[in-house]
Amino acid sequence: MRGIRTILTLGLTACVLATVGAMPAAADSVLATVKKRGELLCGVNGQLPGFSTVNDNKEWAGLEVDFCRAIAAATLGDAKKVKFIPVTVRNRFDLLRDGQIDVLFRNSIMTLERTVKTGVRAAWVYYFDGQAIVVPKKLGFTGLSQLAGHNICYLNSSPYGRVARDWFRYRNMDFKPLTFDTQNEMYRAFYSGKCDGLTQQVSAITTTIVSGGKATDYLVLPEIVANNPLAAFVRAGDEDWLDIVRWTFNALLDAEERGITQANVDSQRQTGTVEARRLLGDPADDGKLLGLSGSWAYDAIKQAGNYSEIFERNLGRLSPFKFPRAVNALWTAGGVMHPLPLR
Repeated sequence: MRGIRTILTLGLTACVLATVGAMPAAADSVLATVKKRGELLCGVNGQLPGFSTVNDNKEWAGLEVDFCRAIAAATLGDAKKVKFIPVTVRNRFDLLRDGQIDVLFRNSIMTLERTVKTGVRAAWVYYFDGQAIVVPKKLGFTGLSQLAGHNICYLNSSPYGRVARDWFRYRNMDFKPLTFDTQNEMYRAFYSGKCDGLTQQVSAITTTIVSGGKATDYLVLPEIVANNPLAAFVRAGDEDWLDIVRWTFNALLDAEERGITQANVDSQRQTGTVEARRLLGDPADDGKLLGLSGSWAYDAIKQAGNYSEIFERNLGRLSPFKFPRAVNALWTAGGVMHPLPLR
């Protein structure tokens, strides 16, 4: 009997070992993959002025583009080592889950349904926005209720339609939906009069219409129908990569709060406060914790700028849009942006 048990035990052990041996090796971490590739793959809109688009010089530009460059600088030491991949509202999260992009910056709202048991995680909210509806001025509408029964455009696979419908149905009204897969397609339909209203984030509406030279023809109605916190997303299951994306963004905020800019980052590294020098890599402990070089934050700030510099050149006073910081200002200036302590 003992011999039979011994044979069974040995047989089961052999089966287990054979199974383990046949299992594929664990996939590389995102950081290891990025370093091996020598390039960060960043998913972006590609059709949204001020956030991510190709400018007249055939160069990528925008708030989200610069955040991608900051992550490339932090991880690879070079903000130019990034490939921008335009993604749609339909495929953005699938591409992220499948590893075809390393991080997603595509004016994507952080919600419960997107971040729980979906295979993706939100690393940080980088811009607080709101959803509104824009209409042609020639219609004479001054309030959202006047759109009841009219056509409203919005993007497929986005929450805009559901949010707008909830707003109307709560007031015993409804509208006629027209949906589109891309930003450009939707605005072409809107400009041609196929829909009487268009709903999206206020920033997306404003930058698109201003860039198209049509600001005098359209009006954003005053009602804000939803709070839209835009977040950077990463794949679930790699906490180290989530930390890198989160703390790189935090470093840009921290630099703004401490007055560290692209212009003075070198002097701050040498003669700044203890906290400033630590942020910039002296000592290099924080970089080691993240699996990065000690100069990770210095590289991001030197090559991309602090949060304020990135905001102002893409959306703020140095841009065509002249957006105020408003809620996206630092907490010390009446906004909600608050860097976490690096200690």
